[in-house]
Amino acid sequence: MLITSGFVLSVLALSVEAEAQFRGKGLSANYGSTDFNDFQDEVVTLCEDRTPNEYFRLTIEGDCRSVVRCDKAGIAGTIRLAKVKCPSGLAFDLERQTCDWKASVNNCDRLSKPRLAKPNLHTVEPVCPDGQLQCGSGECIAREFFCNSRDDCQDGSDENVCRGDEDPNKSDVCNPAECFLPDCFCSADGTSAPGIAEGVLEIANVPMMITINFNGAVNDDNMRELYNKLFHIERINPNGCTAKGTF
Repeated sequence: MLITSGFVLSVLALSVEAEAQFRGKGLSANYGSTDFNDFQDEVVTLCEDRTPNEYFRLTIEGDCRSVVRCDKAGIAGTIRLAKVKCPSGLAFDLERQTCDWKASVNNCDRLSKPRLAKPNLHTVEPVCPDGQLQCGSGECIAREFFCNSRDDCQDGSDENVCRGDEDPNKSDVCNPAECFLPDCFCSADGTSAPGIAEGVLEIANVPMMITINFNGAVNDDNMRELYNKLFHIERINPNGCTAKGTF
């Protein structure tokens, strides 16, 4: 069995503190406060229409190091904030969503990234001719113009719904009843592989990919050291194959 490890690297050098449900006095009552707990009653308002991986500020006061993101993976689906802080000497860049030298960050006077315009994809009654969808700015354009890496809507909203289930041109979910080898094979939940059901291949012998996530700055020196520790020649799979990695 060959185990391949793919690196997903983040250059966000942060200390993380996940807080439980907020119990503070509210955002408007505490404008300018630098106390994280003062905003704990405002979670729903702060997190409305935000993606879980978007970092934003609670205040523009202070040294521009502290930001938070909405964590919707709490117990029973409770929304909470994860508080993070850049190392000393750095500031958080809202546009690039990473820590950088403070002299290189020019948005410390802003609380969050500009909100992106969204198209009107779900309406009670059709508002556009067949094959077209409505932009956030009101005009209708062809469905195929959405997520084509060009702003076809006046407000650019056709390029702001291109992640995951939002994309109106996303591929259909694989249907095992319609997908057959040798033309195609699908496993909607990723738990099956060709030959498993027929007993030709054992699940233990299916090649796997392991994704390892890192927080912190990455450079050639520490990457080489880390790679050599993980993938040295003595580290082999049960079938004798060496483990490989890429990033």
